Amino acid sequence: MAEVVENRQQTAPQRGAVDAAEATRNALVEAREHLFRALARPQPGRERKWAERVWAELSVAREALGRHQKEVESGEGLYGELKVDAPRLLPRIDQLRAQLGRIVTEAEDLATEVDRVRQGDRHVLATIRYDAERMLSSLQDLMARENDIIYERFNEPPALD
Repeated sequence: MAEVVENRQQTAPQRGAVDAAEATRNALVEAREHLFRALARPQPGRERKWAERVWAELSVAREALGRHQKEVESGEGLYGELKVDAPRLLPRIDQLRAQLGRIVTEAEDLATEVDRVRQGDRHVLATIRYDAERMLSSLQDLMARENDIIYERFNEPPALD
């Protein structure tokens, strides 16, 4: 995230918001990669063991999602700072907030599906990878859109604010 700010000077609160969001985002990227690898492991004949691995990685990813959401949505967080500093971005910030909320809900729903497999119900196996792929794709999109909005805010002429 820090690399997307090229030209404009940031205030201390702005820098703090970007840095804090970057820290939670880095944890989120790592959790996403671990979850992706766990989902990619073969499962035939080992469904419960596979579900245990996915459950563990999904738990870390859900925690990272929660930390990121709490950080960016706080009054001093990235979205809060951008709302105050660049009101023209309000509709896009609201879209990011809604998208992040949907991703958190999808992760909770996915956890429910994985837990069912852990308990021996194999009926949801067919949908877990699909649902996880959709969630991870939406998360990737969210992170790219966060980068876009930061770049736009700090690299566009101030007269646009």
